[in-house]
Amino acid sequence: MACHSRLVLATALLVGMSSAALADFDSDVAKAYAPYRVALFKSNQKDVEATKKALSQFQSVWNGAILKSYPTAPARYAGEAHWSESLQSISAIAAKAVDATAKGQALEAHEILEAIRAELDDLRDRNGVRVFSSFVNAYHAAMEPALGVKVSAQSWSDEKRAQLLQQAGVLGYLADDLVEHAPVDLMANVQFKKLLQGLIGSVRAFMEALESNDPAKVASAQKALKPAYAKLFLKFG
Repeated sequence: MACHSRLVLATALLVGMSSAALADFDSDVAKAYAPYRVALFKSNQKDVEATKKALSQFQSVWNGAILKSYPTAPARYAGEAHWSESLQSISAIAAKAVDATAKGQALEAHEILEAIRAELDDLRDRNGVRVFSSFVNAYHAAMEPALGVKVSAQSWSDEKRAQLLQQAGVLGYLADDLVEHAPVDLMANVQFKKLLQGLIGSVRAFMEALESNDPAKVASAQKALKPAYAKLFLKFG
């Protein structure tokens, strides 16, 4: 009986240690991802100095807490065959973006930095891991093609409207995913809820514009999708 009790206690301790390690890894990635989001946003605005500052902050966390503290994968990623390569690849992408920014090439740095988001998503997808950022990124991936459709009175057609209605439906589904999977602490944050409602409202307005079949309204609502997303992504994505 005593041996059984000790075994249960040891198992509980091991599970607790694994959970703590996982929580630490997730927390450290989140700390690095916050300045990464700023770098992505500021580089898209061609703000070289702000991009430099954010990249420096990202590298400080990634090359420090991440690379040094996690030479091997935590339990949740235990089956990952390319753990070290993935982490080092993200570090190399950031370094490449730093070089581009140093040359004043903010938009090029932005394109380079997009690969970090993709690298993290690929790492999580390979291991069946989903965090809130996964859902934010899924929304972004669906939003970009919808933004790429040119809308004007001259080019408007039933086919284009049908295409955009389908894309708006996907955005609505993914916006619901954001609500469903938002962490409890974020849902208690007034600013987060306001920005999330802004994103949901932009999708609703896009759908209503499409239902009106007015290309001018569609173009205006389409244009409003990205700022609503960007505000949420920058602070909480």
